[in-house]
Amino acid sequence: MPNTVSTFNIAKALSQFDIEIEYTCSNQITNDSRQVTHGDVFCAVIGSESDGRQFIDQAIAAGAVLVIAQCHHQQQHGNVISRSVESISGEVLTAQIVQFYELNEKLFELAAHYYHQPVNELSLIGVTGTNGKTSTTQIIASLLEHCGKKSAVIGTTGAGSLNSLAPIANTTPGPTELNHLMAGFVEQKIQHVAMEVSSHALDQGRILPSQLDVAVFTNLSRDHLDYHQTMEEYAAAKFSIFSGSAGQTAIINGDDVYGQQWLTLINQPSYVYGRSGQVKTYEQFVYGSNISLSEHGITFTIETSTDQVEVTTQLLGMFNIDNLLAAIATMLALGFSLKDISPAIEKVEPSQGRMEAYSTIGMATAVVDYAHTPDALENALMACREHCQGELWVVFGCGGDRDKGKRAQMGAIAEKYAEHVVITNDNPRSEAPELIANDILSGCSHTEKITVMLDRKQAVRSAIAHAKAEDLVLLAGKGHENNIEIAGQIIEYSERAVVKSLYQAGERP
Repeated sequence: MPNTVSTFNIAKALSQFDIEIEYTCSNQITNDSRQVTHGDVFCAVIGSESDGRQFIDQAIAAGAVLVIAQCHHQQQHGNVISRSVESISGEVLTAQIVQFYELNEKLFELAAHYYHQPVNELSLIGVTGTNGKTSTTQIIASLLEHCGKKSAVIGTTGAGSLNSLAPIANTTPGPTELNHLMAGFVEQKIQHVAMEVSSHALDQGRILPSQLDVAVFTNLSRDHLDYHQTMEEYAAAKFSIFSGSAGQTAIINGDDVYGQQWLTLINQPSYVYGRSGQVKTYEQFVYGSNISLSEHGITFTIETSTDQVEVTTQLLGMFNIDNLLAAIATMLALGFSLKDISPAIEKVEPSQGRMEAYSTIGMATAVVDYAHTPDALENALMACREHCQGELWVVFGCGGDRDKGKRAQMGAIAEKYAEHVVITNDNPRSEAPELIANDILSGCSHTEKITVMLDRKQAVRSAIAHAKAEDLVLLAGKGHENNIEIAGQIIEYSERAVVKSLYQAGERP
């Protein structure tokens, strides 16, 4: 991370918004009071779910020396007051509070000024869609690295270079954290950043489409309706990633129904990718064909408007071809040729917890995948079926306090594609695990093939123990995650570590 104490000047940043203060330097600028440390600036934003001004005292007690607080009236803009708070240690701490009108709308711009506009020093690639965001961003970063360009990712698995990811709270960080991360990347001489852009982030303005050099759309299916309420609102949030200007290139899945609709609406440079012949009708396209799957990966042909090449990848599943095509289109948009890209494709490894396969002699192959939506589970099961020589097993659950409508759908999908279904926990949160399992079962009609085993570790061990050597066991939902949330408790659990230990031992559990 950058040398924030000597480099950044909050007074200079505020002066861009007609606010003059004497305070000049600080450490981090953040809108999360829980992240405040001594010397930081805290931005108290009025959000959709909470009012950051309620946490001003908490931030000052934690060491914030300056608070920028959103105000309701423009005439209050720039007013400064002083507040003293007693810390946990009993020390009285004092901070200035600066009023800022419409801070929620201008927070990204303020943070960008504070960190010297790091987005201008980077090539920023945003990837949105229901599924495939993590894999696609990591494939893009891997291709860039293999083509000699320093790159980083921001998303579900963390932020940083692929071999050094640091955990972050949200898939798409808030404006202050995002600018802080990008300033660090600039110091590290990183040239390209591939970031996941969630529908929540787009709806809440955490990232501005105009800041993205390349905007990638993977697909759209049911998810997050607890937040967006309707598919129309969900789709509108996703579509807002496109700036509509010549300064951004759009990468769109031409096989997706929403993608096809959006191609008639956007007016900017674009690449269309897919596995159906219709993508070849567009001026700039990336088409995948002649697909051959084996237990070790996939061989297929990539065709563009100017070139054609046959490649082999160690990734599993047809949907990973889609992810690769999206990444290849992105590379073309960044100025690389297919000749540059093709040798790098064979070197791309699976992302953590994304169709990550484990095997050893005498045991079934296990695949750990993050699939936690109906569409993702169906894609993962179909992919595993393509690579499975025997019977297919699936172990999965559904998260609590989230969209309940998808549970029965996922139950129906699981029994449709797998011979053996084990229903287990997946972050039940405040809900009763038994009731979540019942919701899943309500979509099932072949209960004779279904086992309910709510202890996740036990469920994984049991499925692998009972599967034959030629079978394949899909462990869906946890992927890269390192814990399970049950009844307000965060319990340490890594599915990858559990499976790895079983296969290293080389014996059935």
